[in-house]
Amino acid sequence: MLDAFSSSFLVFAYLAAALFHLAIALGAPLAAYVHGENSNGQLRLSRRALSFGFFLTFIAIVGHYLAQLGLFTPILDAGGNAVVNWVLVGIATVQAFIANTSRNLKHKKLWSGPTVAMLLAAVIVAV
Repeated sequence: MLDAFSSSFLVFAYLAAALFHLAIALGAPLAAYVHGENSNGQLRLSRRALSFGFFLTFIAIVGHYLAQLGLFTPILDAGGNAVVNWVLVGIATVQAFIANTSRNLKHKKLWSGPTVAMLLAAVIVAV
């Protein structure tokens, strides 16, 4: 039951992060909350493309957790699923580290708490 709750939380959290990155990729002036590049919140095209890549990656992660919840047909066997879950723990660890060591105050305030919660939920799912 706890793993189902954690998977559901991760679906919501990664979907929110994916939509946030999609908005940035489409030109929303929110870059100060992620990259901290310009004071006006705009990003270069290469950084917007990177945000679109994050969007696609996070959507794939959402799909993985939805498959774990039984809403999608799993394409991995139990062993492959376990490996992917631990890879996602690694990704969540990197996200939490980056968010909590950022010198950008807006970035830190927005992402510190959610990334730590996502890390804890990913560990619960992987165990």
